[in-house]
Amino acid sequence: MALDANSTVWTFRNWGRPFQLVSPLLDCSSPETTPVQVECGKKTSAVLTRSGDVYVWWPFHGTMESRYKEAMTELDKDESTKAIVPDGRMVIPCYTWEINEDPIKLPKLPKLPDLPGTGLPEEECRKETKLIQIGFCHSSLVGLTNKGHILQLHRLDSKYFGRWCYVSESA
Repeated sequence: MALDANSTVWTFRNWGRPFQLVSPLLDCSSPETTPVQVECGKKTSAVLTRSGDVYVWWPFHGTMESRYKEAMTELDKDESTKAIVPDGRMVIPCYTWEINEDPIKLPKLPKLPDLPGTGLPEEECRKETKLIQIGFCHSSLVGLTNKGHILQLHRLDSKYFGRWCYVSESA
């Protein structure tokens, strides 16, 4: 996974053939659709937008897997787009392509408690609580809010995902 300087989301499943995930949900036309971070787990990929929304997709499953296989078959038909290292060269040729598919938007955050002692200015405390960073841990997605909350979304897979759970100090 990679996010380039233009906030384009790239998925790398193999050498030399990264694909761009193209979707109006990630088109950079607003804070809700502008990616700021990408993460990948064992089977799941995720993107965090400037507004704090999280979208997920499964590059090795479902329609994306089918589209990927079709594209690899087509690319292998042309010598100029084959994923091979030419004899005697130390460079792997790169051919980029696109998958047009909408990722799935994860649920909104639950109501969260005010956290005392964060040192945040009053102005920041009045702002809407939103995710500012995400990361994978096994099949769970973890998120950090702009107010210091840590949340987890358990058992994230293509058939089921639950809701964000606040990870409290006592947990």
